[in-house]
This record gives sequence, structure tokens and C-alpha cells, in this order.
Amino acid sequence: MSTTPQRMSVRVLTLNVWNTDGPTQRQKRLRDAIGDLRPDLVSLQEVVRTHDLDQLGDLLDGLDMFATHDTELISGETWGNAIASRWKPRSVEGHRLPSDVPGPTALAAIVPLPIDVDILFLGVKPSYRFTDEALRCQQARAIAGLEETLRSPAPSIIAGDFDATPDSACMRYYTGLAPLDGSSVHFRDAWAIAGDGTEGHTWTTDNPYVASVESSGWIQAPHHRRIDYVLAGSPEQHPAVRSRITSSQVVMNTDPFPSDHYGVVAELELEIAP
Repeated sequence: MSTTPQRMSVRVLTLNVWNTDGPTQRQKRLRDAIGDLRPDLVSLQEVVRTHDLDQLGDLLDGLDMFATHDTELISGETWGNAIASRWKPRSVEGHRLPSDVPGPTALAAIVPLPIDVDILFLGVKPSYRFTDEALRCQQARAIAGLEETLRSPAPSIIAGDFDATPDSACMRYYTGLAPLDGSSVHFRDAWAIAGDGTEGHTWTTDNPYVASVESSGWIQAPHHRRIDYVLAGSPEQHPAVRSRITSSQVVMNTDPFPSDHYGVVAELELEIAP
């Protein structure tokens, strides 16, 4: 008789770590906060890796996770995307997203789970400028195409700083509310399903690191947006593994703030379908 478990929970964290800006003690706050959350899958953005600094290694020190940075798969990226998993991936791919400037990327890992099925984990960082929504829509199509190509039995997870609010065209496409160029997909927004009922802002002038940006003229206070997401694949595309999003939280949102972004944690319960 097989002893392989049929059910498990997966805890996913996404966080824009804001490179190494701000006070030096911020890095310890980040490391401690990530460790306290005990995630199974991690998507980090704006992570620095150079010959002299491995911010990813520092942030995940002691967590016994398998981590990949853009620099390992995409040449020229030193300030970029990173993902990590509690379980060793079978494969990891790096992809540049359509853009007029370097930077937007997606990292895709096929990860074997203890319930003896694989899951696709995508860590993404699309374009950030307010005027980039057309690009973000192109990037959404590219990310959805990558997910379709690499899709595994367990519901795919896409996590990252999307720099887009829930009512934007690209996020409406991801969540199945609107088509793009005759194409439609459906991913579940963990916060919309299992959040606490608030707006769930993750980049807000309530955070002094964001408030300080007002002096540049780029934003005007008050400024509050939800732009960081954990998305889960549609049950229609993953009939072999039943899934339920059981919780979603905005984290790292109290003073002293570890980053200019707040993080998002989502928990999914997975069960092999009978």
C-alpha cells in the first residue's frame, strides 16, 4: 500500500525586497520576516546579485531552500527576479518578457511535491511604469503562454509584483474577466478569494519608504495600490489535483517596515482527486 500522502498545504510568499536601498538594518528585518513566515515557495523581486553581493543568499540564509536568481539564467541581470522552493525543482527556466527596456522577466520552476505530483511555479516582474499597461498586457499574454506550455498536474502558481491594480486590463485578463487579442485565461486571485475583505494595498504612502517618493513628483499622496499577487491556476485546467485557497494575508506591513512593498502570503490546500 502506498504511503504517499494524498493531501498537503502549500504556503506561497511574494515580496518586492526593494534591492539594498534604505537603512542597512532593513536587510535583517527582511531575512527575519521571511524566516518567520516559513514559506514553501517564494517569489522575490528587485533582488541584487553581483560579484560582491548575493542578496538572495543573505535573505534565505538558514532556510534550506533551493533558490534561483535571474543572473543564473538571463545574462546581464544583476538587479532582478528570484524564486525559491522548499523542494528541489526538476527544472528552472528564465525568460525575458516583451519590453522596450531590459528588466521584466519570468522564472519558471517545475517543482515535485510530496503528494507525488509536480507544480509549476512562476515568479514574475512585469514593467512598472504607469504608461506601460499595453506592455503589461503583452507580458501577460507571454506569461500565460509560458504557463500553458509548462503546466503541471497541480494548479500553477504565478506570484510577483505585477505593478498593476485589480481593475487594470492585464489583471482582468489573468483573472478571466476580460480577453486580450481574442485570448482568455483564468487564474484565481488569492487575495480576492481568501483575503480579509479590505483593499489589501501593498504599495502605499502609509509606508514612509513610499511616501518619500512623493518628493520626486512621481506620485501624489495619498497613494494606495494593490499590485502584488499570488495567482493560482484554474481548477478546469488541473482536474487531477483539487485545490482550495484557504488564506491570504498582506504581511510585513507594520513599522519598522522591511521594504517599500508589503508582501503577500497565500496558503493552498491540495488533494489528489479520487
